[in-house]
Amino acid sequence: MKTAVLMATYNGEKFIEKQLDSIKNQVLAPDYVIIRDDGSTDGTVEFVKDYISTNDLVGWNIIKNQRNLGWRLNFRQLLIDSQNTDADVIFLSDQDDVWNLGKNKRQLEILAEHQEIEVLSADTEFNVSASEATVPTNYIFKDNDQELSKFPIEHFYKAGFRQGMTLAIKKEFISRFLKYWKEDYNLLPHDALIECLAGLLEVGYNLNECVAVHNRHESNASGKAVVTLKSPKKLHIQELYAKYQGYYDVIYKVLQDNNSPLEQEEKVYYEFTKRRIRSAQSGSFFKTIGQVLKDWKKYEHFSSRIRDILFSFKK
Repeated sequence: MKTAVLMATYNGEKFIEKQLDSIKNQVLAPDYVIIRDDGSTDGTVEFVKDYISTNDLVGWNIIKNQRNLGWRLNFRQLLIDSQNTDADVIFLSDQDDVWNLGKNKRQLEILAEHQEIEVLSADTEFNVSASEATVPTNYIFKDNDQELSKFPIEHFYKAGFRQGMTLAIKKEFISRFLKYWKEDYNLLPHDALIECLAGLLEVGYNLNECVAVHNRHESNASGKAVVTLKSPKKLHIQELYAKYQGYYDVIYKVLQDNNSPLEQEEKVYYEFTKRRIRSAQSGSFFKTIGQVLKDWKKYEHFSSRIRDILFSFKK
């Protein structure tokens, strides 16, 4: 099976070399490494170009985006790029982690042994280098003493089960959802979408082995809240649309394509999210409180109900 590594970069010159080394030195060398830079203002692009040239790396390429997309849409574009290759399996990479040298080979072996798996995540070590860094709380699999754990079926939006940089994905799986991921769903994280969808389709598993070191520092793009109670109402509405409606829209349509028995259940949350957005856009406290009460059981968290009510007071 041919493989491709997708890496998103942004101002990563000071720490990218270790990750490039760990990709280059994999026991199973990738056939393609596609790197998209999101408008770095340091020397990231020049450094990577020199690295590729110096090491004579065939199949490696760095593309500089014409405009800053943000890390979510940058990964979306990389996933689109992957569809233009003949790779069978796609690996996702951040710019600042370090992979074990046997990572890709080990994950590919699992995919070959278990044809039912289309998305395979894995465990990591965490290296926290700054007090400002956020540290993800990983989902706990009840059978994590086994080699593999199956992703659960989560009906609500969830941040995912493992870091996106551990993912090995069959190319065909990407084609299932990519056609529905619109560019204006620009706050939708790729890893949450991929992992939760794989759980709902029952094709996602975690390899309960450490395959990399995940570095957490003050410059990490992920892990930071988009909206706080100090945010303007416009951002609240934008996140409801560009993240949550985007998520349920894509999930529902893919389940529909696959004649999943869960299709109608996810449609309920899709329609609920659209009602949340209409209430927020109305600017009416009374309309919002009525919608919250009507949809009370469709909110995953009490804090989400409070959020909608508090933002209804903002202009």
